[in-house]
Amino acid sequence: MKNHGTDGDWDVITGHADDPYQPRVEAVYEDDPATWRAVIGEELWFQFGLYDDAPSSPRTLDEAGERYFDRQLDLAGLPPRAPLGRILDVGFGWGTTLLHMARRYPDCPRIDGVNISGPQTRYTADRLARAGIADRVRLYRCNAKDIELIPDHDPPYDLVVLRGSIGHLTPATLEAATKAISVRTADHAPVVISETLFTIPLDAYRSAIPDEVDRLACGNRKTLAYLMDVLERNSFAVRDLQQLPSAREAVRWLAAVRGRIERHVAAPAPRPFEELRDVADNLSAALRAGTASVYSVIARRLP
Repeated sequence: MKNHGTDGDWDVITGHADDPYQPRVEAVYEDDPATWRAVIGEELWFQFGLYDDAPSSPRTLDEAGERYFDRQLDLAGLPPRAPLGRILDVGFGWGTTLLHMARRYPDCPRIDGVNISGPQTRYTADRLARAGIADRVRLYRCNAKDIELIPDHDPPYDLVVLRGSIGHLTPATLEAATKAISVRTADHAPVVISETLFTIPLDAYRSAIPDEVDRLACGNRKTLAYLMDVLERNSFAVRDLQQLPSAREAVRWLAAVRGRIERHVAAPAPRPFEELRDVADNLSAALRAGTASVYSVIARRLP
């Protein structure tokens, strides 16, 4: 099914089975992108940021977010203008990573983006059209478990990106998505992951704020050990694993976001921003205690 935005298009892929958790994730991203820009930065980077302790350390959320993604792509061995034939971005948000990759890899003829949020997909379609790159980027409103249904199995993907999306997936959806990605990824191609993962058994974790709600649809927590197992069972070998950004940098990013909620979102704040404020407090405590970390994972598809 083809859908049309103000300036851009996207396709809808409907799988064979429903995901009962999908509406909860969709509800997180229903608010006006203008409000999200006020909270996480004009360019809408939404997966932490790198600051580093250096005179050139970024001063804005946008700079820190871009710097983090570029560092991951460098770790994956993909400098600017690397020869890539096809890219997949799972959970592309408001299109920031898609736009960035289209500019970093201008000779890549096809970039596929997957997202289940209608508002985010519409915003991204218009954004890419205004940037003049809609002809190279194909958007699919698609549950991650249905990646196997994306058209054109050839050529396979030379790069797959999952940044912050795994936290929204149920274990069953993560298993299905990883299996599909494995089938559709070229041998030796990198998968770039950024995710908050727990370093202790989940039954031993205690939230700083009582877990009375599933905040930001991230209630399906995952440990680092579990993600490593899922990747290994689907023919991926981890080539680089780091706590990146550091706990201090991640806490700094969360504090900046929390402060922007206080300054720019009128009370009572919409539910996602109330939840984001609580997540900032909860996660900062876990990061300081070492019970959770933000990890950069670079894996490669084994032949």
